[in-house]
Amino acid sequence: MNKDQKDKPELELQLNIVEKKLAELKSRWPSHSVQPKMVSDLEDLEEERDLLRRLLDPR
Repeated sequence: MNKDQKDKPELELQLNIVEKKLAELKSRWPSHSVQPKMVSDLEDLEEERDLLRRLLDPR
């Protein structure tokens, strides 16, 4: 087993956690007057999710 194969379960776990955080944040998303902190959190989580996806499937 190479290092990439060993790290894959950890990356999948991190991706799962980030996706749960995104779902939780979106469930609290107000219809109007979104606070800048929420927008920033959303952007950060989406960037982290996209990075993890690229690491798991670098095609």
